[in-house]
Amino acid sequence: MSGTAGRVSSCLPGSGGIMNQTILLSLVIAIVAVYVLMKVFVRLFVRKVVRTAFSEIGRRALNRTHDQLKLARTDSPALTHGPAAEQQAAPLRSLGFKDLGVYTVDKMPGVLVRLMHHPETFVEAHVYDHPRVGSWIEFASRYTDGSSHTLTTLAPTGLDRPAWVRTIRAEQGTPTDQLYSQFKTQREWHNIKPVAAEEVVHEFEDAYLRFMIWRQNSGITPEEVGRVALKWADKRAKAAGGAGS
Repeated sequence: MSGTAGRVSSCLPGSGGIMNQTILLSLVIAIVAVYVLMKVFVRLFVRKVVRTAFSEIGRRALNRTHDQLKLARTDSPALTHGPAAEQQAAPLRSLGFKDLGVYTVDKMPGVLVRLMHHPETFVEAHVYDHPRVGSWIEFASRYTDGSSHTLTTLAPTGLDRPAWVRTIRAEQGTPTDQLYSQFKTQREWHNIKPVAAEEVVHEFEDAYLRFMIWRQNSGITPEEVGRVALKWADKRAKAAGGAGS
């Protein structure tokens, strides 16, 4: 069971960084557990019995998640995708970003994130290194009203996000200097919170906490579970087709 879930999660990366990654992995584990039934009903989940089952899957997924996480800086990071992560970080240093180092995530063994901060534009860069999903980047700006604006190279998962998290999608592999320029142009300019470099870790942890409180209060809808299940089933079918070709 755990091996199957791990392979599935690598096909369905989270949206907007580490928050949806946690929920997505829990959802996939629950979906795998009921896959035999899901194959029959997934495209007919408007039926009451299927909506009830998907609601239960969402509840179980949330029970597997943690409301809080803590980052800890490591001077000897065991990066799984080191060259890819460095390729994303290097251009930003020449653009004035301060490299704050690589951090472990206490609730997610093997996941590492390099935090970077631009002191003039108040943009954070999070370069992720995930043992199964790979490496991706996320830019973020915080605002005085508690909202945030992000740009991520991860594809959407089908999970909803709160209204106060605004997300810009970008293509994986785009040079990060171009992504930074795009983010500065497209982000909301009013009421940007002047986050200092020493506050970046706290802001990251606090954003995760606030998101998870929202998620626990709103729950995971049957529609969300259905969208994730369809994406997983389609990826699984494509993988099986590729293996047989």
